[in-house]
Amino acid sequence: MGRAFTGRDDEPESAPYAPPLERPPEWPADSWNRRVAVAIGFAAVFFVLALWRAGTAAAESGAVTRFFLVLAALMGLTALFGYAYWRPKRGAPGVRFVPAGVAGTTEVRSRRSVFGLLVAMMGCAAALAVGAAVEIFVFSNGFPWVSPVLALLGVPCVAFVVEVLLGRIRSGSLLLGPDGVRQRGWTVESYLPWVSVAGVRADHHGYPESWVLGTPTAAWARRRTSRIFRLDRMPVEPMIEVDSRRFDIDPVLLHRVLEFYAHFPEMRRELGTPRAAERILRRDLDDPHQH
Repeated sequence: MGRAFTGRDDEPESAPYAPPLERPPEWPADSWNRRVAVAIGFAAVFFVLALWRAGTAAAESGAVTRFFLVLAALMGLTALFGYAYWRPKRGAPGVRFVPAGVAGTTEVRSRRSVFGLLVAMMGCAAALAVGAAVEIFVFSNGFPWVSPVLALLGVPCVAFVVEVLLGRIRSGSLLLGPDGVRQRGWTVESYLPWVSVAGVRADHHGYPESWVLGTPTAAWARRRTSRIFRLDRMPVEPMIEVDSRRFDIDPVLLHRVLEFYAHFPEMRRELGTPRAAERILRRDLDDPHQH
């Protein structure tokens, strides 16, 4: 397998000129969600308070200090995750050509930092709940009823980490090939062949989304990869919902890329070749018939 063309700043080639693209009218101008901003603010305040309490508890008990240190880590990760997840992607797009046998794919990479923060956050929550349950059970007199309650609260967090280790929850990616569109979400896999694509629609649910719409008789393949967690919505009708917050590319650019290959079937043959990654990096998405 040869070296993948990533279209990132660390490539030896100089970055090409990238003209601005028109934002879909369905998407309002970028602005922070107030409820998200308040939640991030609360998490940051609790992070500071937990650190302060861990410092004052150092002379009292090692168990208390450990509890508040882990709580501080959890609150800090929560604030970082909220900021990273809801902040629009900026900079060079995470697009690359991935050779795979005779044919390749054009991959739009996910934001691995966001997924990493999610996993770290769940791991911290598991350590907090299970660790506190063990500490209380071992060092309390009699039967501590709060211990099994904390342990039960930690079960979903532990299960999440296990699902990640088993590969059932993954950071995922969006793969564009000459045959169709494949999405590997956090907990869902979906495939829609180009012959079944009816169009691309911009939607907004507090964040920009692009919908690759299928025909009523589309050969639509999909499955859930985790039976426990449902972090992705499974549409009822044939479509692939692309949540822009999860991908390492500007939402407007991603939407225009999907529109370009949906509207110009003759250009799909370049998908799965270095040319498609170069086109996306250049933002060369004008009508090819006008060239």
